[in-house]
Amino acid sequence: MNAILCDIMKNSCLELSVCGEKTFRLFLEIIKQELDLLGIADISGVQAFILMNINENVITVGEVLSRGYYIGSNASYNIKKMITNKYIMQTPSDYDKRASYLQLTKKGLDLYTKLEAAITQHMNRFEAVSPGKSDMERGLKFLKKIENYWQDVLTRRT
Repeated sequence: MNAILCDIMKNSCLELSVCGEKTFRLFLEIIKQELDLLGIADISGVQAFILMNINENVITVGEVLSRGYYIGSNASYNIKKMITNKYIMQTPSDYDKRASYLQLTKKGLDLYTKLEAAITQHMNRFEAVSPGKSDMERGLKFLKKIENYWQDVLTRRT
């Protein structure tokens, strides 16, 4: 690969990483705004993001960590706060005393339903002003390729 193309790709990679981070932060702000509109103050945007990713599933704390639902925050702290505020419940594993499972409570499911509806409305508005469902799907596939590549690089180095 020639030097010019390499520089373009390097700069694009850096720009893409920054854009991804900004997009994530903006999404957290949207979630926080939705919480404010609902009059809910006992859960943060990051915690609500974790809640939305758990949705109706039963997952381990380890899965929350490995899936990256906590990006830039302390996952253990956020999970404890959501348990304290009764958005999720934690159940110890019958088979592995080191593991425990997380599941949304009724309060958590109610909030999940409201946030899901709000995000759906935002995506419908986005599609109306800037049709791009296929663009979004292609972009997501591309980001997954980059994610897999970086994961492969890390795996080969360890």
